[in-house]
Amino acid sequence: MDYYIYITNVGVPQTGLFPKWEYLYESDGTDIIAAANNDAPITEIGGGFYKFSITFGNSPWTSTTKSLVGVINTDPNPSDLINLTGTEKYIPIEITLAGLSGARITHKGIQNKTSGNVDIYNIDGAAKEMKLAFSDDATHITRDPTVA
Repeated sequence: MDYYIYITNVGVPQTGLFPKWEYLYESDGTDIIAAANNDAPITEIGGGFYKFSITFGNSPWTSTTKSLVGVINTDPNPSDLINLTGTEKYIPIEITLAGLSGARITHKGIQNKTSGNVDIYNIDGAAKEMKLAFSDDATHITRDPTVA
């Protein structure tokens, strides 16, 4: 799923920056900063907007953790012209399975008529984002988010 941040300096949109993950942890406290900077780089869109993509089940978001917390350093290589500080320099990020709940409603989904499982696709409809796996017993049908 794509995530977006907006970077300003005293309210003025900042372009030409190279933001990096300062910290990224799984909900159990496991440090995954190396995977974040390799597998979820932050790129400029324009006009102060930047984006990164993290998909449940793919590095750095493994299927064994339900959420991630981290901080993005918006100006890791400050120059004489741009010297961001405080809340403009550090942006906290929280990524959870609950945050993907909207994808079930707004993104393409294909349900297998035999198993009942639903593949949820990224906003572009091309790549699978996650799967809702269904299991059935005598009294319940259980839906679990799993790796696509």
